[in-house]
Amino acid sequence: MEYILGALAGIVYGGLVGFFKYFFLWKKLLKNDDTVTMKTVSVRLMASYAVNFITLIITYFVRNMIPFDFMAFAIATALALSLAGKVFSVQKVLQKTEI
Repeated sequence: MEYILGALAGIVYGGLVGFFKYFFLWKKLLKNDDTVTMKTVSVRLMASYAVNFITLIITYFVRNMIPFDFMAFAIATALALSLAGKVFSVQKVLQKTEI
């Protein structure tokens, strides 16, 4: 049961971070009617990677504070971050990008 709770908590944590990352980094670019430059996309991609890294570092540092299995939590967090990046797709932004 502790594995299931860890996985669920990781999915919720990673999913929320992924949603907020999309909301603050990518949503403005999708609403903008102008073409997006590659520089803008590159800067936001680096910021996105930094958010992922910080999220996983925080996951590592709270490993002794969480009441469930750390490995299930960490794997589910990484999976949810990855899926959130695909679901709140960067592909839409790249379609608007001017190369």
